[in-house]
Amino acid sequence: MTEPVRTRFPLWGTLAALAGFAALQALAAAGAGVFEYPLDDVYIHLAMAEGISRGTYGINPGEAASASSSILFPFLLLPFPGSDLQRLLPLFWNLLAVGGCGWVWGRIVFLAGVTGWAGAALVLFGPLCLNIPGVGFTGMEAAPHVLASLIVVLGLWRAMSGGGVASWFVAAAIAAPLLRYEGLALTLAAALALWSFGMRRAGLAIGLAAIGAVAAFSLFLLHLGLAPLPGSILAKSLALDPQGGAVQRAVLGVAINLSKPAGLLLALLLAGTALLAARVPGMRGGPAGTVLLAVWFSGLAHLIFGQIGWMNRYEPYILISLVSAMLLAGGGGEMTAGPRGPSPAPAALASLVVMLAAGAIYLPPLFGKYVWNPRAIHLQQAQMARFAQDYLKAPVAVNDLGRVAWRNPYYVLDLWGLGSAEARDIRFGPVKPAAGWADPLVKRHGVGVAMIYDRWFADAVGTDWVRVATLSTQDPKGVLFDWDVAIYATGADAVAPLRGKLAEFAPGLPEGATLVLEGGS
Repeated sequence: MTEPVRTRFPLWGTLAALAGFAALQALAAAGAGVFEYPLDDVYIHLAMAEGISRGTYGINPGEAASASSSILFPFLLLPFPGSDLQRLLPLFWNLLAVGGCGWVWGRIVFLAGVTGWAGAALVLFGPLCLNIPGVGFTGMEAAPHVLASLIVVLGLWRAMSGGGVASWFVAAAIAAPLLRYEGLALTLAAALALWSFGMRRAGLAIGLAAIGAVAAFSLFLLHLGLAPLPGSILAKSLALDPQGGAVQRAVLGVAINLSKPAGLLLALLLAGTALLAARVPGMRGGPAGTVLLAVWFSGLAHLIFGQIGWMNRYEPYILISLVSAMLLAGGGGEMTAGPRGPSPAPAALASLVVMLAAGAIYLPPLFGKYVWNPRAIHLQQAQMARFAQDYLKAPVAVNDLGRVAWRNPYYVLDLWGLGSAEARDIRFGPVKPAAGWADPLVKRHGVGVAMIYDRWFADAVGTDWVRVATLSTQDPKGVLFDWDVAIYATGADAVAPLRGKLAEFAPGLPEGATLVLEGGS
C-alpha cells in the first residue's frame, strides 16, 4: 500500500463510521415508521436541559434532581428547549462524534504504520466491529466520550513521541470525565504518564483541572441538597444489591461484568496487553510502554468499577482505547524517546483478532435486536408521553422517566429513582421497603395516575390503587424490560376520570400498540 493511499486512512475511517451510523438510522426509521431514539434515557438528558433552561437543575420546576449520568451532556442540549429542534440535538452531537471517532481511529492506524490489507481492514471494518456507530445510535453521551478517549490516547502518544502536549489533547482529557465519569481514570493515567516523563506542568494541569471540575460539580450537587454523585449513577449502582454493602456490590459488579461476552473480551485484552508489555524488550519503562500502561490501568478500573452492556454502550470506549494504544505502542511510529516496540505485524494481527471478536459480540444484537428499539420506544414510551401530556394533563408517576417528562409542564414522579431522591432512598435504603411503599409518595405529590411495569413495581402499589388499563406492544421487537405497562388510578376517585381520558386516547394509538381497559371498553 503506497504512502499517499495510507494518508487517506482518516477519511476512510470517517466514511466507514458514518456509513454504519446511517445504515442503523435508516433501518430503525424503516422499522419504526418514524424517527425515534432507541433509549428512553435520551429524553432524560433533554428533560434535564429543559429544566436547566427554566432555572432548575432537575426534571420538575423548583425541584432539584440529578437524573443525568453525564455532567456535560445536558448542557450541550440546552438550545431550543422543548422544541423539535432540541429533540434532534442528541442526533447532531452523535453524528459529529461518530465521524470524529472514525477520523481519529484512521489517524491512529496510519501513525501505527499498519500497511497492506491489515491496515485497510482495520480502518474500514474497525469502526463498525468496535461498535462506534452502535454507540452513536443510542443518542447518549457515550459516543462523544469515545471520541474524547481516542483523542486522549492519540494526544498522549504524540506527547510521548516528542510532539509536545497539544491543546486538543488537554481539552479532550478534561472533557472525558465531564462526559462520563469513567473518563476520569484515563485522564488521570494520562496526566501521571506526562508527569513521569518530565512534562510535569502539563500533567499537573490536566489532573487538577479534571479533578477540580468533577469536584466542583459534586459541590454544586451538595449545594442543591443532593448526593455528591448523580442520582442515575447511584440508582444503577445500588440496584446491584439494594440492601448490601459497597464491597458486596463491587464484587457482584465484577462478576456480572465478567459474565458478559464484552466483559470477558475486555479481561482477555487486558491480559494480552499486560503480556505484551512484560515480554517485549524495551517496552517496560519506555514511552510506548507507558502509553499502553496508562490505558491498561484505565481498562482495569472499568472492569472493576464500571458497567458492561445495555446496548453495549458502556465499554466500547476502553476497548477501542486499548486497541489504539496497542497499535501505537506496537508500531512505534515516530517514537523517539526510547527503544522502539515490536514490529507492526504482531500488534496489527492482535488488533484484527480483537476487532473480529468485538464484531461477533456487537453486530448480531445491534442489527438483530437493538435496531428495533426505536419502534419499541415509539409504541410504548412515546405513547405514554402522548397520553400524559395531551390527555391526562396532570401529575403522573412512572418508572421510565425521560419521554414522559420531556415537554411535560406537569409533575412527573420517577419511582425508579433517577430523578427522585425520595424514591431512590426508599428503594435502596438499608431496609427493604414495605409493600405499598409508593403510595405515600404519590399522595405527597398529588399524583393521581401511575404508569408502571408490574414486573418491577407490583410491591410498590398502594392498597387503594385501581388498575384501569394495560398498554401493550404487539409483535414485540427490540429490547424493553417489559412489553406491558400497567396504568393505575392511585385512588378510587381518580378511576372514572382516568378511564374516560384513556377511552379518548386509545383510538389514536399507532399500529402495534394496544390499550385494554380493565372490565372491557
